[in-house]
Amino acid sequence: MLHFRQLIGSIVFAYLLQMGISTSLFAMDDSDLTGGTPFQILTHIPLELHPDQIQTSDPKAPFELQIFRLNHGTLEHVVGLPIKISHLAANSVRLEAVLKNSHFEINHGSDPYKIVADVPSIGKSQLIFQSDSPGGQALGIWQIAHRAKNKLETEIGLGFWNSTLTFLWPEEADYYSFGQVHISRGDHWDVVGHEMGHAIYDMGGLGTFGGGMHKIDECYSEELALSEGWASFFSGWVSVDLNDADAKFEYMVPRRAPIRFETIPANVCLGERNEWRVTGFFWDLIDLHDDGEKSQESFARIWKALEGSQVSSTLAARTRLEQSGLDRFALQIVWDLNFGASSPSSL
Repeated sequence: MLHFRQLIGSIVFAYLLQMGISTSLFAMDDSDLTGGTPFQILTHIPLELHPDQIQTSDPKAPFELQIFRLNHGTLEHVVGLPIKISHLAANSVRLEAVLKNSHFEINHGSDPYKIVADVPSIGKSQLIFQSDSPGGQALGIWQIAHRAKNKLETEIGLGFWNSTLTFLWPEEADYYSFGQVHISRGDHWDVVGHEMGHAIYDMGGLGTFGGGMHKIDECYSEELALSEGWASFFSGWVSVDLNDADAKFEYMVPRRAPIRFETIPANVCLGERNEWRVTGFFWDLIDLHDDGEKSQESFARIWKALEGSQVSSTLAARTRLEQSGLDRFALQIVWDLNFGASSPSSL
């Protein structure tokens, strides 16, 4: 079911296509992506987010602060927060961390969210957020955005990142529109990474966007399959181990979850017009697990071949990759492995 804003967006999207106007910043209809219930969309979430639990220890030790998300029973250390500390009284301090930096911010309106907590001024303090609580979801988005920014900076630099990326949460649905990432559930790491992938694809000028509804196991236009498949590939690159023999997404498309992109089910539509297989194609180029292919290219090499190219299909992306120096034979193996032998075998 299409939400009202998405329905209006689809109408305007079709008009822009008809008029020949660029749609690279317009909404992507990702209604098939989660299918779940948005988080407290009708409930006001305050801009100040507080931890679900504060644990203190070693009261005579020097002041030390750590922030964690409790996710499936595992404590995940949250890093990179711009923490400011102010004294409240002789034995306590207030910490504030606005979820914003020069590259991205997390908000639901004009102002970004803020983590706030009062803790002892000496000893060790741990702030713990449940992964599905308001603070935990906001920090979940922060974790994905911060990790992605750091990996991109290490691999390719951030010269392409030309504006602050805004994550709007909680929203009615998950989609990318006009330079903004709309997120319904901040604890769904793979969906957050996918929508951020659309933004990175856009800022890097990697390819065109296709319009219309799409389902992950069906075929549609080459443009739409490329943009959606890249977005999922990006999410995998950010969060999934390249050595994982069972690389998969946890929350994406519940009707078919888990979405395995190292081994794609046979009943998924064949060819480059399917986004799931596009994800598998790019993943097999860079992953370190041998499932019939031995390609182990870097993300940076893939990026450099496509940056600014605005390719309109995965086949066109393959052409750019070969022109940049990737081995033609290795590319063919990965192509056939993901798209089937009936797919084009020559460029």
